[in-house]
Amino acid sequence: MKRFIILTLSVFLAGQLYSQIGGISGSKLRSYCVDVVDHHHIEFEPAFYYGQSRKNWNDNGELQNSFLSSDSINRFSGVGMRFTYGLFDKLEVGVSIPLDMKTGSFGARYVLYQKNNTGFALMAGINIPMGEGSFNRGVKTEDNATQAGFGGVFTYQRGEHFSVDANLEYDHFLKEPTSTKIGTVYTSIDAGYYFFNRQLQLIGAVGYEHSHLENKLNQNRLTIYPGATIEANNFIIVLTFPFDVYGRNVNKTTGFSLALTLTFE
Repeated sequence: MKRFIILTLSVFLAGQLYSQIGGISGSKLRSYCVDVVDHHHIEFEPAFYYGQSRKNWNDNGELQNSFLSSDSINRFSGVGMRFTYGLFDKLEVGVSIPLDMKTGSFGARYVLYQKNNTGFALMAGINIPMGEGSFNRGVKTEDNATQAGFGGVFTYQRGEHFSVDANLEYDHFLKEPTSTKIGTVYTSIDAGYYFFNRQLQLIGAVGYEHSHLENKLNQNRLTIYPGATIEANNFIIVLTFPFDVYGRNVNKTTGFSLALTLTFE
């Protein structure tokens, strides 16, 4: 049985749960991997995240306080679930849903090439608003607008212990919202090394995102993701401790997440 690890903190740092392609299995902390869930197997993963912010970067990339009082802080947290099914040997499909059912993220990944120590796959998905409440369907915001995304996945494996995953993804609102974002480009790279007979994997990752905003403004964020996975025969525990190191027109956040990945035949 293949082992899989899903990223949960990419959504946390964007400030919205499942703002990127969701529902598919991943590798390490930030990037998805080329491998898909085994045929006729299903992965179930509950995940928890927590974050906080006290400062933000302005349009010049200068760090400043977000509040008038130095004692003030913004905290946020959430719980989500992922279900991923191996539809074919090279194709998986799935859905990610937060506990408040605000957005349903449906995704798929298809392996184009996988041989020796390298592989390449394509991924695509759609995020559909599902939250309760009254909405004006003629006024689109980031909370009630459907978003679609597509991207590529690259994996390099060296021996049984070291591997690297890299992703490039673009997400776009199907109808331009009246608020801020139109589309966002995400790129990331993860490197991991196994210890103790592949029971512990230490991981380092870097993620960058760029969004075009109204009034010709841009929003950028560069994040470091240290963390680890603890793996057993029937489960995987994923721990991540991300922190932002540079940005523009975004809050500076730090936090952590915990995910538990279970696989069933």
